[in-house]
Amino acid sequence: KDALAKLGLPSSIVASSFGKLVAKRDPASGLTQEDLARALLLMVTNNIGQVAYLNAQLHNTSRIYFVGNFLRHNKISQRRLAYAINYWSKGEMEALFLEHEGYFGALGAFLLSQNTAMDE
Repeated sequence: KDALAKLGLPSSIVASSFGKLVAKRDPASGLTQEDLARALLLMVTNNIGQVAYLNAQLHNTSRIYFVGNFLRHNKISQRRLAYAINYWSKGEMEALFLEHEGYFGALGAFLLSQNTAMDE
């Protein structure tokens, strides 16, 4: 937190996933595998959220639906995505998660292949 405070950043900001590591002389000391895994998970999830937000802006939509096995039982990422979408959109967009989404990836690939076949 001290390193972030020097930069004027709150500890909740997206850039702080690895904030504690930069503030240490020996970044590996006291670092557990769980800490590293959580920081990586949050970093990847924030990236997904930012890309989703930017695409929603491009397509002028306020609802972003997330599906897939990555999120099925991953409450940490669901909360982070909801936070990220709310943060970047200043509350104008909403992250939504489907409960029974197991086949949406396959369905999307099928529909895309149908559109591609029609274009040929």
